[in-house]
Amino acid sequence: MTMPSARSAPYDLSSLILAPERVAEVSQDMIPALLCQISALQTTLAARLMVPAASARPNEPTDDDRLLTAEEAAKILGVTVRWIYRHQRLPFIRKLSRKALRVSEGGLRRWLVARKT
Repeated sequence: MTMPSARSAPYDLSSLILAPERVAEVSQDMIPALLCQISALQTTLAARLMVPAASARPNEPTDDDRLLTAEEAAKILGVTVRWIYRHQRLPFIRKLSRKALRVSEGGLRRWLVARKT
């Protein structure tokens, strides 16, 4: 399959990617269609980022992952144990009982790295 040349159709998304200076040649009635194509591509790429490279979900504990107590996790995060219990819906926290939580160390560290970016 050959790509259209940048000169063939100024309203074709692939040709605009190859020659973005031709945007001024795009008719106004074609802009909504192009924006929809761009949005669809952006959504597809964003969804691709959400798919983890491994089969496990990114913040789920793995077989070699260490489960921390709320106290240990609080030290790593620099928060109180009470904060951990109030935020138990975070993806790396597992509720064992009303008063017992465990925190995936790997999931916690990945979450911290993701928050820095």
